Amino acid sequence: MTPAYVLLTIACLTCASLPAAAGPLTDKAAEVESLLSAGDDLGAIAAARALFGSAWDATTGLSIGETVLLAEPASGYGIYNPRPSDTYKLGEPVLIYAEPMGFGYGSPGDGLYSIGFFVDLKVMTEMGELLADLQNVTELDLTSRYPNREFQTNLTYNLDGITPGRYILQTTLRDKNSAKIGSFENTVEFVE
Repeated sequence: MTPAYVLLTIACLTCASLPAAAGPLTDKAAEVESLLSAGDDLGAIAAARALFGSAWDATTGLSIGETVLLAEPASGYGIYNPRPSDTYKLGEPVLIYAEPMGFGYGSPGDGLYSIGFFVDLKVMTEMGELLADLQNVTELDLTSRYPNREFQTNLTYNLDGITPGRYILQTTLRDKNSAKIGSFENTVEFVE
C-alpha cells in the first residue's frame, strides 16, 4: 500500500466512526423510527407529518413539482388529463396545471389557514425575445381548516392577438403569505 492510500483509508475509517450530525430534522426522523418500532402507527404518521412540515418551512423558495398542459381544467390535486400536444389553434385558451410546494400560510381567523398566490406571466419567443410581461394576471386562493400541502393551480391563458409560431410561457407564482417566489415554463405552438 502506498502512504497516500493508507492515510485515505485511516481518514475514511475515522469519519465513519464519528456520530452523524444531529439536527431538528434528524431528531424528528429518529422519532418517527422509534414510534414505528413501538407499534404506534398513528404517532409515527403524526411525527412524519411534522417532519415534512419542518422541511417544507425550511425551503427558501417555491418549488413547482409538476406542470402540465391540460386537455380540460383539473378537478383536484393530481386529477387531470394532459393535453396530447402543445399545439393550439389561434384563439384557443391554454390550460396549465402546476403543483407549487413550500408556500406559507395565512391565518384568516376561526382556526382557518389560507394559501394564496399572485400570478405573473411572461410571453417569449423561442429565441427568448420578451413579447409581454404581465404582472398580477390573476390570483389563486384557498381557505382550509387544515394546512394543506397539496395545492394545484388551474391556469387559463387567453393569448388574443398572438401570431402563429412557438412561444415560451413563463409563469411566476408569488406567495401571498411569505416572500417565496417560484417560476416554471411551458412551450406552446399556435397555428392557423
